[in-house]
This record gives sequence, C-alpha cells and structure tokens, in this order.
Amino acid sequence: MQIAGHVDGAYRAVADAFIEGFESGRELGAALAVIVDGRTVVDVWHGSVDRRRDTPWREDTLVCMFSVTKAMTAVCLLQAVERGHLSLDAPIRDLWPEFERNGKQDVTLRQLMSHQAGLVGFHDPAPRETLYDWNAYVTRLADERPWWPPGTRHGYHAQTYGFLLGEVLRRSTGRGVREWFRSEIAAPLDIDFSIGVSNPDLARCADVMPARMRPEDFRELPAATREMMRDFNDPSTPTGAAFQSPAMGAGYRNSREFRLAEIPASNGHGTARAAAAMYDGLGRLLSPEVMTQATTTHSRGPDEVLKSQTHFGLGFMLYDEATPIGVKPGSFGHAGAGGSMAFHDPVARVSFCFAMNRMEMGMITGGTTAMAAAAAVYDCL
Repeated sequence: MQIAGHVDGAYRAVADAFIEGFESGRELGAALAVIVDGRTVVDVWHGSVDRRRDTPWREDTLVCMFSVTKAMTAVCLLQAVERGHLSLDAPIRDLWPEFERNGKQDVTLRQLMSHQAGLVGFHDPAPRETLYDWNAYVTRLADERPWWPPGTRHGYHAQTYGFLLGEVLRRSTGRGVREWFRSEIAAPLDIDFSIGVSNPDLARCADVMPARMRPEDFRELPAATREMMRDFNDPSTPTGAAFQSPAMGAGYRNSREFRLAEIPASNGHGTARAAAAMYDGLGRLLSPEVMTQATTTHSRGPDEVLKSQTHFGLGFMLYDEATPIGVKPGSFGHAGAGGSMAFHDPVARVSFCFAMNRMEMGMITGGTTAMAAAAAVYDCL
C-alpha cells in the first residue's frame, strides 16, 4: 500500500502500524504526524474523505478531532491565567455573576478545567439550536444546577466544557476561544487548526463516519464501557446529559452549521501535523510553572460520566493504565470521539497526533490504530 507524505527510515514501523489500519478495513481516511526532539519523523496521510471514496485525503485535508479540541481550548485559558487575566482559584461568579445560581457560587476555574464542577449537561431538554447559539447556551449553564456537589467528584464535561471555559475567557479578556486560539496559538506556531472552520475551508473538510457495532462487538467491550453506552441516550443520567446537551441527531458532525460554529469542546478541525506541532510548541506558549500545574493530577478515579477511571490535569488527559493517553506514564494530551489522539511525552520528547474520519465504537482514549502507531514510536526511538 502506498501512503502519501514523509517517513524517516528509522520510523518505518510507525508507518506500518498506520497502514495496517487500512489493510484491516478499520480506517477510511486518516493522517498521522510524529515529532521527536523537535524533528518531524512521520507525516503521512491516506484514504478517502468521503464514504464513496470519491475524493482522496490530501496533505491539507481538515478533519474534526472532537475532544482533542478540549486541550487546545485549555491552552488558551492557561495563557490567560499566566498573563494575569484569570485566577485558577477565584470563584467564577466574580467574572460571571449569574453563574452563582443553584449552588455554583464557589465553583472555580480549576474545578471547571479538571471536570469537577458537576455541570456535565442540562437537567431539562434543550433544543438542538442551543448548540449554535452561544448566549442561549451559557445562559442555560448559569441557571443549571450541578449533578453533584462541585469539587467532590469528577465527570467528563463532554460538551459543556468549551462553553464554560469559553465564557470565562470572553468575560475576562473580551475575546472568545476561536479568536484567542487563532491569534495566540495558531498564528505564532503557523499551524492549520481552528475552533470551527471558516467558509473558504469548508471544501477541505473530511466527512466523519459514525461507528457501527454488531451485538457481538458490544458484548466484547469492557463492562464500564457498556454501562456508559447504555446511559448515552438517557438524558436523565449524567452520561446522557453530557452527550445529549442537546441531542443533535444523525449527520450533524458533517453539517455546514456544525463546522462553522464555535464549539470549543468538540469542533476543532485541523491536520494531524498541526495538532502534533501544537504539543511540540507548548514551550513557546506556556511557562514551565504553568505547564507543571496543568499536568499535575487534579482528578483521578471513577468518572461519573465515562464510567471508567479517568485522570485529568488542567484541560489535559493524563496517562493512566486504565485509560492511557499515549503509551507511557508522564504523557499528557487528549483523545477525541471515535479514536483520534494527540499527546506529548516530555521525557521522550515525542509529540504525536493520529486523526481519522471513520469512528471506532467505545473509545475513551486513542483508537486501535492510534495506540498501535504510538507504541511503534517507542520501538523506533
């Protein structure tokens, strides 16, 4: 199989792991980038951007990486903290007075960034248009009551995360996440990643195909994952509320409306090359002191939403044997729905991103191809 791009000869095994994803029929279209010690050793892409396989994946194809976006958004907030616009431990109500309603008066940015606030979703149904109406969404969040006492537990804020952090950033700096990311991260690093896309870039977007699962596949999943998936469509549970706030319906991820919107938890679009370069460039974006805080354990243990053990710093998923981000302890980054994954290993000085457009069911961290390619990197070091 011929793949496009560049592979350093010493990292051929990484490309082989990427190729296997296609040979097995698992992948439709995908890209992979690996930077080691500041040098790009793998930058490859292959497959198709559409179900009919009419259009090949190209060097500049953009794909939605879903929750890989959360770490990008977190870096924006961490920059604002470092520059004195925000405090990690001041109550959010100091910036956003309406937020204190219904038991949220003591919630801090630190709790928001580490999934401890209990604001995983809405208790009452929200119309689908809410996702595309920033003011309507954050007004509902200000009125919402937590699903647990803030600071006592943690649970993945799947969709609300970006609106919560984005509104705090907007109120403290006058700029939203999309604008901040574009000017303070994407431009300085010259990376092709954005929170939502602009009209001219719509034509570069790959369609994302939903995962399909046979009953026998479901039975083979870990018990915790099966529990999460059973609750997924039940909005009376924290899991259902987190993923159905609001319920979007089939095909939303490929709609023009979704791609153009500013949804800082889940609609970051870019290339694998761009996401890997962001992690490689963190030393230019944040001080060592802030990075230490961001990659220190803030939440670890049973996740009220994902049902598995998860491990979070401030905006980053941290390595855990139960839910590994990367393959080595000390790694940090974020995965995205269906199997995309971007991470940095500060010890090995590896920055990595795998992004694809056919989703794999039940993935909390990287999918099968992502994890195989990441493991191969270490075999080649």
